[in-house]
Amino acid sequence: KVGYIGAFPYAEVKSGYTAFFLGARSVCPSATIEVTFTNSWYDPTLEKEGAIKLINNGCVVLSEHADSMGAPTECESRGVPFVFYNGSAEADCPNTFIVSSRINWVPFMQVMIGNVAKAQNLHADWTGTMATDSVVLSDLNEKVAAPGTAEKLAEVSASLRSGATKVFDTSTFTVGGKPLTTYSADVNDLGTFTPDTESIVNGAFAESVFRSAPSFDVDIDGITIIDQ
Repeated sequence: KVGYIGAFPYAEVKSGYTAFFLGARSVCPSATIEVTFTNSWYDPTLEKEGAIKLINNGCVVLSEHADSMGAPTECESRGVPFVFYNGSAEADCPNTFIVSSRINWVPFMQVMIGNVAKAQNLHADWTGTMATDSVVLSDLNEKVAAPGTAEKLAEVSASLRSGATKVFDTSTFTVGGKPLTTYSADVNDLGTFTPDTESIVNGAFAESVFRSAPSFDVDIDGITIIDQ
């Protein structure tokens, strides 16, 4: 059982914990996940309390989409491994931190500055990917990671970069016990929050394709929201 502390229950966070869960299940098909929300981007106390709740519920590895060290320090004190959000925590949590993804802004800045220099507009939905090095991994903490983790990360990273692996491949999950064959995502909401765009394309949810901001907000099987 995996645990996840999320900030808010909408697409930006849902896409993250769903991707994390699908990754875990790709190497452990019996994996399930419990998610709790703090309704705050930064609240060390609530994030720590969320970690306590998940650990007490039997979660054996945690991750988060929240900005404080509240959860990681609780994991360190209890000896529960975790995957951090948008930065390394190895210095503070050497016995439990495994790895983290983070945003690398350099490719975007290069495109933006280049367009300004050429007096060209920047596309409103320019999207960075692993292939553009806009999403990168921290150093792997070999002290905590299981044997073979580095090799598996390299394999999956290469497959994501090439496009061979789709994060939200619809063959890898179900919704209500059934495959997801069609889904209208809220892409052009402009404050109306109305599903408007068919997002299942060639057997996968086309995340950050029709707009750069996340739009995956599907509640797939295997994920339990323990509170809202």
